[in-house]
Amino acid sequence: MTKNSRLRANTDWKIKFLHPNLPIALRSRNLFRRPHVPNSAKVKTVMVRKTGSAYWLGKVENESLQRVYGISFPDKAQMKAYKTLLAEAAKRDHRVIGKDQKLFMFHPLSPGSAFLLPHGARIYSTLVEFLREEYWRRGYEEVGSPNVFDFQLWETSGHAGKYKENMFSFDVENREFGVKPMNCPGHCLIYGSTRRSYRELPMRMAEFGVLHRNELSGTLAGLTRVRRFVQDDSHIFCTPEQVSR
Repeated sequence: MTKNSRLRANTDWKIKFLHPNLPIALRSRNLFRRPHVPNSAKVKTVMVRKTGSAYWLGKVENESLQRVYGISFPDKAQMKAYKTLLAEAAKRDHRVIGKDQKLFMFHPLSPGSAFLLPHGARIYSTLVEFLREEYWRRGYEEVGSPNVFDFQLWETSGHAGKYKENMFSFDVENREFGVKPMNCPGHCLIYGSTRRSYRELPMRMAEFGVLHRNELSGTLAGLTRVRRFVQDDSHIFCTPEQVSR
């Protein structure tokens, strides 16, 4: 590749980042600002942690890119401390502990969705009971809401316009439905299901809701980035005067 072709390729990618259809988080990056450190002399030690590949915008029909993960420090002592931290973190990797202690497992037929094994289910149930008692102590009422809603609800909540690509959706009898990625709209439906008196406020709702989010397969990582999870969620409906209480 000649110098001119390299410059042209580099410019083409910068133009891609200015495309109006890109997510705002990507378009806001100033790729033309240099340098990232005031002087390269300040970089005393560098380590390349790992490399990997990824598709542009996470879509398989786009170009394949090479990722390089690296880190630098202004002195070798900080690099040594960082390597020690990595070694200690590896010993406590929850993915290794979960497998060794038979807490949970994953299966390629349901990527990003953990299977709780008996020991893991006991821990999960203990956590739920602890949180449930805390909810009751703080005046929350536990509720339950459906996992699937007509997309009309997601249009109203704003999820359809801003989060649809991260949702699981399907059609039933010529109606589009979405699996909930968040509990908020369901709780609003509960609140709005009947006429309310100000005497009922503040109304505190809590739910251990099962949520699904269509995360890219390349971003899935153990229990820290998944497609299916349970969120101990709560919402308070109150008057403006009650917010500070």
